[in-house]
Amino acid sequence: MDGLPKTRCLAVAIATPLTRDLHPDTERLIARAKMLIALGCDGITLFGTTGEGAEFSVEDRTATLEAVIAAGIPAERLVAAVGALNIPDTVRLAAHATAQGVAGVLLMPPSVYRGGISEDGTFRYFCAIIDRVAMSDLRLYLYHFPDICGTPITPQVVRRLDERYPGMIAGVKDSGGDVDFTLDLIRRFSHLSIFTGSEIHLPEVIAAGGRGTVCGLANVMPRLMRGMCDGLTAFDRRALLPLILAGDAILSRRPFIPSAKAVVADWLGDAEWRRTIPPLPEFPALERDMLIADFRQWDAGLPAEWRGIAKPVETPSNVVGLRRA
Repeated sequence: MDGLPKTRCLAVAIATPLTRDLHPDTERLIARAKMLIALGCDGITLFGTTGEGAEFSVEDRTATLEAVIAAGIPAERLVAAVGALNIPDTVRLAAHATAQGVAGVLLMPPSVYRGGISEDGTFRYFCAIIDRVAMSDLRLYLYHFPDICGTPITPQVVRRLDERYPGMIAGVKDSGGDVDFTLDLIRRFSHLSIFTGSEIHLPEVIAAGGRGTVCGLANVMPRLMRGMCDGLTAFDRRALLPLILAGDAILSRRPFIPSAKAVVADWLGDAEWRRTIPPLPEFPALERDMLIADFRQWDAGLPAEWRGIAKPVETPSNVVGLRRA
């Protein structure tokens, strides 16, 4: 069994800092992962959607995973996203991560063929990976994110895979945005770990018996997300939703990954964190400064135990912060 909590689990889908030649910046990544664990995250998901994982080579991803573990972050607190655009690379990544002892590997169907993919085709894809990895200790999390890959992971596919590979299907990460679908998975598969990728659904998911969340917002509001996970009742957890939605609304003005990286760069005073892999956009400086000023203001308005930014709130002289009622 993996070393993550069985309930109220907060795993951050960590953003990946980049070198100037667009490889993972391992030193910065390790430092940030340790910081996020210290701020309340139970686990780290490497090279997921927020981590721009599909853009990196097999060699980059395997070497980075080994470096993270060698730096003292326990493998059992790591989930490795292993999606690639071909089966051999996916198999190599999944087998390598499993051999390192990670809590699990995360995989969505490939995103090349977005039309006409049947449930049987999706089932056959996962079978092809599992059969080729051929490791009994594989723990596979099915990644449902049809907005990205175009192919849903239906309950029927989960059932068939779970019956064919008992013990190897660890659970589902549901980033589809439909809370009723997530709750249906929890009801149908109580023996599997169901994570939501939609932070606003976490109160209902925890109440229904889901395991927790693997989420991108924990990059920039880890203490607040920890507070939601730890709320004593569903009412307490839902009470934090307006705060989370307000912070997310600032980040959502532009694509999430560069927005989150801009905030992290500001936190750390490290402009290198702003770098993203093309075709993700770079922000004009004025837009970036406005976003940071508003996010700092939002963070400063949180109760002290949930703030993420350990610096005074300052609005640059050339920026007019947006004001909301």
